[in-house]
Formats: sequence, C-alpha cells, structure tokens
Amino acid sequence: MTLNNNITTLRTPYHELGNGSPRIPGWAQHRSVYRSAGRTLYLVETDSLAGASQDLDTLSNRGWDVRIERAGNSTATANISLTRTAA
Repeated sequence: MTLNNNITTLRTPYHELGNGSPRIPGWAQHRSVYRSAGRTLYLVETDSLAGASQDLDTLSNRGWDVRIERAGNSTATANISLTRTAA
C-alpha cells in the first residue's frame, strides 16, 4: 500500500507576511476573502496606509497583485485588494 501525501503550502498574504505562520498585521482592520476558479481575492480596509506600505511592498515583491484605492480625501484610509493566480 502506497500513501501519497499531497501537502499544499498555504498561499495567503497573511502566511506570506508571517513566513509560513499566519500574521494578521495591525493595519488590516477589516478583511474579506472572495474565491473563484483559479483566483482568490483578499480585500482589506485600513486607516493606516503608511503603516501598511512595507508589508504591501513585500507582498508585491513576492508575486502578489497589490491595488490600493484611497478612500475619499484621506491620505491614510484605503481599500486594498490582494490577489494572485492559483498555483
């Protein structure tokens, strides 16, 4: 009898930021996840865009599509979308 252990590494932005263990950053106040065929979309609301910038740069450098939509006239408040094509 042969066992086949197909273990898939989790590929969430929170695992990416925690280098394997999930880390929810303090700037990510409201989070939502939407899944479709071959793609998962993470929507994050923040009121600390400056505090998010280093993490967002890290995610972008690791292959995540990072899009920022500033909320209203605020320079600190934003809606952020994070997505990456499934492996």
